[in-house]
This record gives sequence, structure tokens and C-alpha cells, in this order.
Amino acid sequence: MYTEEFFEVYRAYEMAVHKKERTPSTVKTFLCNSPVYDPEMEEPIKYEHAVYTTTKLDKCFREFEDEGVFPPCQGTYHMYHRIDGVLVAIGVIDILKTFLNSCYFIQHPDYMFLHMGVVGAIREVEYMRMIRNDHNPDLRYYQLGEMVPNCPKVNYKLHY
Repeated sequence: MYTEEFFEVYRAYEMAVHKKERTPSTVKTFLCNSPVYDPEMEEPIKYEHAVYTTTKLDKCFREFEDEGVFPPCQGTYHMYHRIDGVLVAIGVIDILKTFLNSCYFIQHPDYMFLHMGVVGAIREVEYMRMIRNDHNPDLRYYQLGEMVPNCPKVNYKLHY
């Protein structure tokens, strides 16, 4: 789900790490329009705060809203990390039936000294355990997303 706050952290991160200027449409296409869906959903699920439909591809951008501790369906979600109310990092995760995939992690460059990627991975594993214990006993695996050993931007995963 796209927000200006999300975009500002993403833009700063991309400029610091990848030396690329990004636009709102980049973040919407890359991190807010996910092809992950729940194939077992046949009817829309209605909650007081949202309606989830059964599209194979999420072709429209969702509006930001708090979906609670455990979303009602499989899909791609953003995990916000805040310090004193300030958004300092975002984890993009896929929650599927048997695994949680850490797709992408963004941190504001001003907070890189805190190693928020490590904090994010720990929180994702804790979150996965909570989901497994309280909602989905089939959730067993945690995946650290893509791994390219000779790429310094992702080979930090070799230390886990």
C-alpha cells in the first residue's frame, strides 16, 4: 500500500544505496502491486475495515489501512519499523501458506548505523512464529528473499 511516508523512506534509501532517483510510480509498481494472492479465497472476505477480493493479480493499488496483526489472506504486506513515531524502515514480506518470504528491506540512510536489516529479520521471524502459533500451524519456513553471493548489496545474508 502506497503512502507518501513510505515513498520518502524508499526514495532516500534508493539514492543512498543504489544511487538512483525514484518516482512514486516506481515504488507503486515495484513494491505495492503484488501478484501474490490467495487461490483458496472464493468469496470476498468482509471485515469492518476492509473487503478482500479474489483477483488473481492485484491490478489496482490499495489504499493504506491497518490490516491488523494477522491479515485475513495470503499476500504481500509491508511491515513498518518506527522509532519514536518516525518511520525508519520497511520490510516487504510475502505471507503464504507454508512460508514467510522477506522480499525487500528498506531503511532510511540516517538510521543505517542501527543495522535495521538485522532487526527486521529478527522481527519477521518473531512475527512468523506468532502467526504459526496463533493462526496458521502450516507456516514453517522463513526465506530471506533472493540471494546472490557475489553481490555486496545482498550477500550480507551469508552472515545469518
